[in-house]
Amino acid sequence: MKPIKLKIKGLNSFIEEQTIDFNKLTDRGFFGIFGPTGSGKSTILDGITLALYGEVSRKSSNYINTNCDKLNVSFEFQISGSEVKKYLVVREFKRDKKTGNPISGKCKIIDITNEEEIILADKVKSVTEKCKEIIGLSLEDFTRTVVLPQGKFSEFLKLEGKSRREMLERLFNLQQYGDNLSRKLSREINKEKTENSVLLGQLMGYEDISEEKKNEKSEELKTSIENLDSVSNELKFIEDKFKENQELWNLQLEINEYKNKEEQLISKAEDIERIKKVIKLGESALKVNPYILTYEDIIRNIEVTEKELKECMSNLENIKEKKLNIEEEWNNARLKKDKELPEYKIREQKVKDALEDRRILINLEKEIESLENKVKDLEKNQELNNKNLITIEGRIEKGNIVVEEEEKRRDSLKIDNEFKNEVQKGLLITNSYEDILKREKDIKIKIEKINNGIKINNESEIKIKNQLDEKKKSLGENEKNLEELIKNCPGNQNDLLELQKLNSESKKAWENFNKYNEEIDKYKKDVINYDIFLKENRERHIKLKEEIEVLKADVKELQIENLANTLRKDLNEGKACPVCGSVEHHKENLKHVELKDVKALEKSIEEKEKTLNELQYEITKVETNKKITEERLEENKKSILDLGEDFKKYSVEQLEKKFIELEKNINNYNIQKENLEKLVTIFKEEYHSLDTKYKQIEARTEEGKKQLNNLKEEYEEVVKILKDNESKLNNIKDKTNVIDFKAKNDEIINKEKEREEAEINIKKYREKIEELITKKDTLVNTLNNIRESLAREKSILQEKDKNRNEKILQIKNKIGDVDNIENLLTHIQEEMKKIENNFINIEKLKEEIEKNYQKYNDMIISLNTKNSELHKNRDRDKEKLDSILKEESFSSIEEVRNNIINKNKINDFKIEIEKYNDELSKVKGTIENLIKKINNRVLTEEQWEKIKQEKDLKKKQVEELSKIKIKVEEEFKNIENKIKELEGLLKQKEKVEHKLALLNDLDKLFKGKKFVEFVAATRLKYVSIEASKRLKDITNGNYALEVDENGKFIIRDYKNGGAERDASTLSGGETFIASLALALALSTEIQLKGTAPLELFFLDEGFGTLDDNLLDIVMSSLEKIHNDKLKVGIISHVETIKNRVPVKLILTPAESGKGGSKVKIERT
Repeated sequence: MKPIKLKIKGLNSFIEEQTIDFNKLTDRGFFGIFGPTGSGKSTILDGITLALYGEVSRKSSNYINTNCDKLNVSFEFQISGSEVKKYLVVREFKRDKKTGNPISGKCKIIDITNEEEIILADKVKSVTEKCKEIIGLSLEDFTRTVVLPQGKFSEFLKLEGKSRREMLERLFNLQQYGDNLSRKLSREINKEKTENSVLLGQLMGYEDISEEKKNEKSEELKTSIENLDSVSNELKFIEDKFKENQELWNLQLEINEYKNKEEQLISKAEDIERIKKVIKLGESALKVNPYILTYEDIIRNIEVTEKELKECMSNLENIKEKKLNIEEEWNNARLKKDKELPEYKIREQKVKDALEDRRILINLEKEIESLENKVKDLEKNQELNNKNLITIEGRIEKGNIVVEEEEKRRDSLKIDNEFKNEVQKGLLITNSYEDILKREKDIKIKIEKINNGIKINNESEIKIKNQLDEKKKSLGENEKNLEELIKNCPGNQNDLLELQKLNSESKKAWENFNKYNEEIDKYKKDVINYDIFLKENRERHIKLKEEIEVLKADVKELQIENLANTLRKDLNEGKACPVCGSVEHHKENLKHVELKDVKALEKSIEEKEKTLNELQYEITKVETNKKITEERLEENKKSILDLGEDFKKYSVEQLEKKFIELEKNINNYNIQKENLEKLVTIFKEEYHSLDTKYKQIEARTEEGKKQLNNLKEEYEEVVKILKDNESKLNNIKDKTNVIDFKAKNDEIINKEKEREEAEINIKKYREKIEELITKKDTLVNTLNNIRESLAREKSILQEKDKNRNEKILQIKNKIGDVDNIENLLTHIQEEMKKIENNFINIEKLKEEIEKNYQKYNDMIISLNTKNSELHKNRDRDKEKLDSILKEESFSSIEEVRNNIINKNKINDFKIEIEKYNDELSKVKGTIENLIKKINNRVLTEEQWEKIKQEKDLKKKQVEELSKIKIKVEEEFKNIENKIKELEGLLKQKEKVEHKLALLNDLDKLFKGKKFVEFVAATRLKYVSIEASKRLKDITNGNYALEVDENGKFIIRDYKNGGAERDASTLSGGETFIASLALALALSTEIQLKGTAPLELFFLDEGFGTLDDNLLDIVMSSLEKIHNDKLKVGIISHVETIKNRVPVKLILTPAESGKGGSKVKIERT
């Protein structure tokens, strides 16, 4: 089942209609549903289950939004089987005014696969049933399959004992296999108890079945198999010959086909040659065409150039006059500019210099003030840094003293490496010595235990041997009694069956004879009654029909008269009648007709027709009944004839008496035989049980002796190793003067730890001293920089003060005591600007006129040069054109133009020629290959037809013989089965009792939950196989999942050579992946109940508890499992994993006054 679109309105937090387009949401295969708690993430799943099953999975009855009176949901989905089908489910729910609970309203399910919509169901119950039928899952199965609560499966992976058993029961829905199965078992026991009473009736119908008939049929079957094998071998030889000749025939047909193709291609050779000529001319024309185009272009350029030259000479004369006038104006403006402008510039420069001096003076005063402040700040910093320097020097001195003390402590803790190695060696030998001592003790205990076991087994052997002898003696006595009883058998069940069959047939024949006679009498009376009824009612039917015809004629006459009256009333004298055209109208002939007379007649006709139809129905019904009764009468007469006369020869009472007497004798015989057989069976079972037990004890004794020898050898080896280790240990003790190596090793470790701590402290203090020295050096450098800066700034301050006084004097010397320097500068600049603008404008106009003059003059020179060059080029290109025309064999330019072809067309022609040549070569090559394959062989059509007929004839013979063989085989099997069934029925009484005993045992067994545990374990085995496949896919073959004999999950770690790992040893990421694989496998197992695969599932997991590394593992796993037929969705309120999901359905929670929850799709 693949979801396409879901629409929700009025469900939980959704007020307005919201649409979820699953095609967009699942187009990347992996998607997420995100939103804060209460935004409606789970409501989307509720919407799906509400549409399909009419209820939500959480069994809530308060799911209509409080602001809405009704709820609407529609769900479009697709079933992807051999044929893709699309469906739309629409449901409406209203709020009950009394209880407030939802009640179902309109609903329907529509098949929308094709353009025409087909409504499949439109009632609440029928829609739900139809959805279940289409999907094949109940609501509970659907929710367990679509939503995978991952945390539960992680828990399930590690659970053991009762908790895991209960969870299995819930997952596989096995609760029904407890009490329900016990009740079914009880019914089965009752059924078996009643079966014994009908056994004799089931033993009928086995006449003409014997071993002789079976042997005859066996011989017949053997003969038919031999005949079939012989003809089949002949057919195989003919088929081989057929295949060989079929290949030759096909090759002959193929070579004829290719020769026809070769002839067709050869016939096109003239067209190909013509195309080659066209290509040659076209290519030559394309080669000449650029020369023609160049020559014509030059001719056009010459005409254009000569025209332009004429226009330029005319324009030059006009510009010449303007040039003379502007030159005079320019000379006057230039004289004024050269005389007055320099004087203004000198005055302007003096004013500007004065302005600049004043600006410099202002800046100098600002700089002097800034320098004075800077000098004060530097003096303060100098004082502060001197104080910090004294403090740091004191801390450095103290640190050096501490380092010296720690170095002394470190040196005092130093241990000789050779001594340390000897101590560690002694410790290893001590540990090994202790382990071996323990091992020696364990071996002694095992040897004692095995000796006791062998002693007990020897005693048991003697005891069981005596019991075996007693059982063997009892078994022989009972087998002898059973043989004597079988020799004196009063009869068998076949005799009883024959007698019962004869009795039953006789009794049944008399019953049928009497019943058929009674029915014949009854049917005869019924036929007489039917004839009387039909005679009366047929006469009544004819009479009623005649009356209706008369009434209809009267009504028609009255209707015509009434219509005539209506027309006559509207006629006026002199006007033509619309019917006859007459202008004379005799109204006195009018006859008055009442409308109520017509209606009365019509009502009478209607009533009579109704009576007529009812009468016709009754006549038809009785005719049918009469026909059926007559058929039954004939059938009963025939049945009496079929009974024959033989059954009248037998007395039922005598047969019944004889049957009871024989049955009693056989039952007594069977009881005695059964009791003896039971005793023989019991003694055999007890004997075999004791014999098995005896052999097991013998085997255990032998195994014990082998183990004892092995343990003794092991003990000797351990004692030897113990002595060796003891010697080594004493040597090291003497060498080191150490008694307790463990204590000495701990002492060394503690000293090394202290020494390591001292090293760390020394390093730490030295780093701090280095840091203080660096700070000290920095402070010294800073102080030196401050002193240098202070001296430099004071020198600059003195220089700046001197410059200020000089600038004041310079300003007074340049412009005197003028206050407004800016206004004076503006006046001077305006006068200068007027003179310059006047000169610039005139000069600009002069330059423009001169430029135009020069332009046209240059153009005339250029055009003359160009014209001359063009004439030369024309002559040169004409020579080239004539040469290329001659070279390419063209007589004129027109001929070239007529033969020009587009390059693409030429390429097409070339491709066509190449294709033709390739095809011709291929055909010729194929013909040569086919000739080689045929290899001078010839097969005529007459020969080929003869071979086919021979094959078909032989095949027909095989089919006929196969049918004969199958028929004989079926007859043989039927006889065999009948014999087996007969034997089985005769023994069934014993089996029924045995079965009852088993059922009673099962009844006791099913009172607990052992069967449920067995079913769960079996299903879990298949689930683990599926889970292991998925786990291997996700982890690239690194891990697999297995179940041990106790149903506990084992992880197979292929990264470590396929080592077994307990599920509890997995890391967080490994647990998640293993749990995910298990969850998917369980989902698949549940889906097997359905008729259509579910193409998506939602993973509901607390992703917020995962760190970044684990999230990467999880996301990679989820990316691997999705495909075209399986879409994976995660449900979360955690914002941090949004960017890891390619497609997101974002849910915005409802806000007061702003509406309900909203949905939107986002992509990364």
